[in-house]
Amino acid sequence: LKCNLTMSRSKRQRFQSSVLDDSLIKDCDIAFEMLDKQKRGVLSRPDSLRWLRCMGFCLSDAELGGLLARSAGDLADYEYTQLCETLEKNVAVRGVDTKKLQHAFAVFSTDGSGSKISRDDLRAGLTGAGDAMTQDEFEELLDLCGASTEEMLDINSLVQRVERSVAVAP
Repeated sequence: LKCNLTMSRSKRQRFQSSVLDDSLIKDCDIAFEMLDKQKRGVLSRPDSLRWLRCMGFCLSDAELGGLLARSAGDLADYEYTQLCETLEKNVAVRGVDTKKLQHAFAVFSTDGSGSKISRDDLRAGLTGAGDAMTQDEFEELLDLCGASTEEMLDINSLVQRVERSVAVAP
């Protein structure tokens, strides 16, 4: 496996950027190698969306698809440099907007405190909104954040857990 990673990396140029730091570029390389299972040097559109999520984009498939189409064109497969250029052009929209997330959770809360939210209120807010989560996605989110057994959730703590959970590469 190590031999394959080295060989396929040497076939493609290392991406150079004045915007992205070396640590992030290394993460880009690793995630690309992991997703390029057939070692074709390109990722399919679904794998490209997964790659962008690994790089910290917290957007829906439609939003990520639009981001890719605007940056690199509406293609079936994307090369490493196309993905890195997309990342570089859109680095400002990566990650979680914690203030917006805290506000949304506070709006979902029916206890009036703005600092706590019940599991039922959170479920209703996240599974009943426009681009709603499914029940399974809701349970997966709570499990990912280590909150699967909690009935009352501290909003600040939950936002921090969500932020940590989505920032972890595979």
